[in-house]
Amino acid sequence: MYAPAKGLRKCTWKREAAFEAGSGRVRRRTVSPGARAAKTRGGARARRRGFLTATGGRDIKGTFWAALAVSFGLSAVAAFGGAAFGEPADRGRAVCYPAEFERLQAVWMQWPPDEYNSGQYPVYPVVIKVAGMLEPYVRINLLCRNQEEIGKIKDLFRMYGYSLANISFWPIDHLSIWARDVGPTFVRDDHGHLRVVDFGFSDYGKDNDRYYIDVEGSIDRTIARELRLPIIDTFLVSEGGAVESNGKGTIMITEAVALSRNPHVTKDQIESEYKRVLGVKKVIWLKQGLIEDDRITGGHVDEIARFADPNTILLATVLPSSMGIGRKWQENYRRLEENYRILSASTDQDGRPFRVVRIPVPLPPGPETDDAGQVPVRSYLNYAVANGAVLMPAYWKPGRPAGLKALEEDIQRTFRRLFPGRRIITVHVENVNRWGGGIHCLTQYMPA
Repeated sequence: MYAPAKGLRKCTWKREAAFEAGSGRVRRRTVSPGARAAKTRGGARARRRGFLTATGGRDIKGTFWAALAVSFGLSAVAAFGGAAFGEPADRGRAVCYPAEFERLQAVWMQWPPDEYNSGQYPVYPVVIKVAGMLEPYVRINLLCRNQEEIGKIKDLFRMYGYSLANISFWPIDHLSIWARDVGPTFVRDDHGHLRVVDFGFSDYGKDNDRYYIDVEGSIDRTIARELRLPIIDTFLVSEGGAVESNGKGTIMITEAVALSRNPHVTKDQIESEYKRVLGVKKVIWLKQGLIEDDRITGGHVDEIARFADPNTILLATVLPSSMGIGRKWQENYRRLEENYRILSASTDQDGRPFRVVRIPVPLPPGPETDDAGQVPVRSYLNYAVANGAVLMPAYWKPGRPAGLKALEEDIQRTFRRLFPGRRIITVHVENVNRWGGGIHCLTQYMPA
């Protein structure tokens, strides 16, 4: 549909060649669904100006702070603060990681490159629907690869009936659709001003396409510079979909992701660094995500556990009626019940227990596997919240099982109770699921 951005053709050729050579380790959503074998969500997020550490070649952000980490130990970085770009470190520090359900000023998204739009399952109609449904409630900042592309994208939005009144187009190079993972993570400092935490990225731990990693890994810093926001550097490798905040000082992560991304530091060091750069007081360590996400992100928390408010956690569950479908369902049941036990025994930053609400995982809308023989990652918890709206994944269509329709109607009623005053909007996202993500993965929130 559009001419590839500079370097994309070469990057695509490299991925195709690797797959044809039998490696089977294709990036999360950077190859076509038919060739997809690992969720390389468009690439990785290690820093373009990152620094190859002595810890096994993992990129960490900011050459100066990286050098400190290697020369003086990781604790030295925390001691100095690690602010970059516009402000010295002593003028502010991260004290709050706002929640997505709080007031937002914008949502960032990334227009899908050509490879996401080829074949019979194009992604761009889903991106248009998500942006168009959110537009009445929040400004959409949509990354496009060049000015020429912007005009064509505007024509598509108009063709689908959207006015573009609240959509801004930003010509910033990118190779994926995963704004949640490679877009900026916004925090507030002790003056109430926004900053951007520049997490490292290693292509979901795969670390095998440097061009892709460099392009995707520069997006958050580029946006921070465009907005003239200070940058907080960190040695941590992390993605937006790997961390869930209640806005009051507590986050949830999974051990499967956090430890695999940062294999050369301890669990305590990881937790301490999250607390430093996000300004949080409590880290809840869940164990694993969905088994079908193992090959993609390794188990992002946003597929299984979300905060609906500071004290309410939505946790996925496998219905007893689904247990006989296959071993995948039995393994997911085991993992989710283990996480339930952890959350039942957990408290928030002030020592108060959580209310845990169980949300069933979607019943198969059709064949269990896609055309590549893989099980797409489907979850009702991969929703997006933006001021007066909640965009929720939907799978039922006429001709599909009545049980699926009844399940989704029940979940919609639950969402209306949990998000009073917000409109619950359903979006069919299976074309995005085939690439390893959902609505939440397409969006990154910017607090008001």
